[in-house]
Amino acid sequence: MIFRSESYRRLVATMPCIRCKRAGPSQAAHANTAPFGKGGQIKANDWAVFPLCADRPGELGCHSQHDRYLDGLSKSERIDMEAMYIAQTFGALMSDGSLEVTA
Repeated sequence: MIFRSESYRRLVATMPCIRCKRAGPSQAAHANTAPFGKGGQIKANDWAVFPLCADRPGELGCHSQHDRYLDGLSKSERIDMEAMYIAQTFGALMSDGSLEVTA
């Protein structure tokens, strides 16, 4: 089952870039690997998003670099990095009270 939540994506987009730490609104970037629901033309689940900065004039942002696989990571390294970014994003939102999990 695919999880979609525009409100969660918008919340993540308010955070600074998780990669370069650039302040200001970011974009909610989806993980680009199968363990997080990515496949074919299907985006990963919305719980598998993290904030990455957008392009700036004359410079690719971290989101574009991530989507174009410009990080030079192996597949397993990329999966580990995405898992770390997802966990850090979720943890930050939990610790600052922006997100509350209920049963």
